[in-house]
Amino acid sequence: MSASPNGPDMPPAQPPAMPILPQGPTARPDSQAARRSILGALRAGAPVAPLPAPELAAYRSGPYGQGSQGPRPDPTALADRFEAAARGWRAEVLRASPASWPEAVRQALDQRGCRRVVVGATNALAARLDPALQGLALQRFDRPIEQWKIELFDHIDAGITSTEAGIADTGTLVLRPGPQEPRTLSLVPPLHVAVLMASRLYASLAAAMRALSPEADMPTNLLLVTGPSKTADIQQVLAYGAHGPKALVIVLVDDLAEGGATS
Repeated sequence: MSASPNGPDMPPAQPPAMPILPQGPTARPDSQAARRSILGALRAGAPVAPLPAPELAAYRSGPYGQGSQGPRPDPTALADRFEAAARGWRAEVLRASPASWPEAVRQALDQRGCRRVVVGATNALAARLDPALQGLALQRFDRPIEQWKIELFDHIDAGITSTEAGIADTGTLVLRPGPQEPRTLSLVPPLHVAVLMASRLYASLAAAMRALSPEADMPTNLLLVTGPSKTADIQQVLAYGAHGPKALVIVLVDDLAEGGATS
């Protein structure tokens, strides 16, 4: 028998005891005190009197404020300009009539092999759009995202939305998300198909904001979509789809013959 390294009469050394870890879900730290402290400091530092409204006259009368003063430019004259700007940001623009736009949406989906599509819970497009999407796996965004987050992020091919306005200056879409069309609908799927009525075209951002007056009924957010998602963070190399849809298709509907233009 070999002698113990601790001496002939000493038992062998035992390994150190391992700590007993708590079982079950780990309790989250209580951050309410820190939250109250931060919000309290912000409230204490708020200005006593409201800040003055910014002076926008020079902006509105300049080149970036076209259409924000005086009569609204005819949307008919803005369609080509909007399309050129949107294509410059790598969006695809499909022209359609009020009768054919659902088929144009389906064409965009079929050309890209999209089979699993999500639309808003309810919107003005549904009555015309649903028949054109027959044969596809159609999902409605009518439940909390927590209940189908994996399916939305991993399996949906395209999201279809309506639009609040289009800005001819930059080819930008204005989306007003809400319970019927959550913002995730246009930000998560790899393809975003947006249906834009030509009567909702405005010359500039300032003109669109004057017409829409979002401050009168402020949403949680107002989305400005200019082309598909893109970034050049890494080595200044432009990449698409890093933070949102890799492709954007705008179905531009010529509804002006129906008297759709508004002031």
